[in-house]
Amino acid sequence: MTPQRTRTRVLILQHPRERHVPINTVRLARLSLPDAILRRAVDFDADPFVSDVLAGRDEGPPPYLLFPGPNAMDLAHERPPGPITLVVLDGTWWQASKLIKRNPRIAALPQLRLAPAQPSRYRIRREPHDHCVATIEAIAMALRALEGDDFDEARAAALLAPFDAMVEHQLAFRSRVQDARHLRASLARGPRPVRQPRVPGLEELRAAGERLVVVHGEANAWPTRAPGHPPPEIVQWLAWRPATGESFEAVVAPRGPLAPSASVQLRIDAAALAAGEPWAAFRARWEAFAREDDVLCGWGHFPIATLAREDILVPGTRLDARVVASRLLGARVGTPEDCAGRLEELGRAPGASRATGAGRGGARMDAIRRIVGALLVQSDGASP
Repeated sequence: MTPQRTRTRVLILQHPRERHVPINTVRLARLSLPDAILRRAVDFDADPFVSDVLAGRDEGPPPYLLFPGPNAMDLAHERPPGPITLVVLDGTWWQASKLIKRNPRIAALPQLRLAPAQPSRYRIRREPHDHCVATIEAIAMALRALEGDDFDEARAAALLAPFDAMVEHQLAFRSRVQDARHLRASLARGPRPVRQPRVPGLEELRAAGERLVVVHGEANAWPTRAPGHPPPEIVQWLAWRPATGESFEAVVAPRGPLAPSASVQLRIDAAALAAGEPWAAFRARWEAFAREDDVLCGWGHFPIATLAREDILVPGTRLDARVVASRLLGARVGTPEDCAGRLEELGRAPGASRATGAGRGGARMDAIRRIVGALLVQSDGASP
C-alpha cells in the first residue's frame, strides 16, 4: 500500500455508528491517503476544525460536498475551478441523509455528484441504490474526475487495491465457513430424502426474525394520463412486526390536491383523509417505530417505493410477499385478498382475519398479514 498525495484535500465526516462496522472502508482510504482528515459526530457544530472548513475560515481550498442532490454538479461533465476540499459523508444512505439534516452548513455546501459506470465492487454489503458505492470507491472516482491526469487510472487502481483484496478475502472466508458448516451438517444428518426445489424468498423471510416488518401503504395517486399530475404520495401507512406483535397505522393528510377518485378507491372519506395527521408527525412516529436494519415485506413494489422517494427512513432490505407467494403456488396470485383465500382453500391456514386499519388499506394489510403468517410456517421446498 503506497501512500498517495493529492491536490484535493479530503475531509471525511463519519456517522458514529460506522466506527465499529468491521468492513468499513474509511480505514483503507486513510492508509492510502495519509493527508485525509477524519471527523466523527452527528452534530458537527461542536467541532471547531469542521466549523472553520465549512465557513471558509481555514487556509485550505473551498469545500464541496460529495452528495447527489438535485442541484449537484455532475463530475462526469464539469468540475470546480482549482483545488477543493472534498467533503465525504461516511455511513449508510440513511445516516448520510441524517447528517445533512442535522448540519445545515453541510447541506448548504455546493454539491458534487458521481455517475458510476458500473455497480459497486462492494459485494459483501448490499447498496440501497444503483448510484451508491463504498466510501473508498466514491473517493477514488471523485479524485479521478477532479485531478485528471495527476490521478490517473493506475493511481485509482492502487487506491482501490486493498479494498478489492478485502472484498475477495471476505468472500473466500464466507465460502469456507459455509462449506464447513454444510459438511458438518451433512455428516451429522447422514443421507437426506429428496426435497422439492427451494422456493426463493422463504428462507430470507424466516431469517429476518425480529427485523421483519410487514408493511402496506395506500397513495393519493392521480391518473398518469392527467396532464401535469403530481407524483403519488402516501396517505395511509400500516405496519406489523410479527416477532413482537407491534403494529403501526397512520392516515396522513394529503399535501397535494386529492385525486378525483382517491377517496372512492381507498374507501376512506375525503374529509377523513383531510383530517389525517400532518406529514411531519407521521414521519416522527414511523421513524420511532422502524429501525435501519429492519427487513420490510410488502405486496409489490409500489407502496415502499412511493414512501422511499420521501425524506423518511425506509430500510433498504426488502422482500416482496407477492413474489414469494407466487413462486410457492406456481401461479399468479392476484390481490392479497385473492391470495389469502387461495391459501385457505389449500389448507394452509393463514390465521384468523382481523381488522388492521380503515378502508381498502386495512383489508389488504389484513390479508398480507395472514399470507406472511402462512409463509413464515411454510416448509421450504414443499409443493402446493
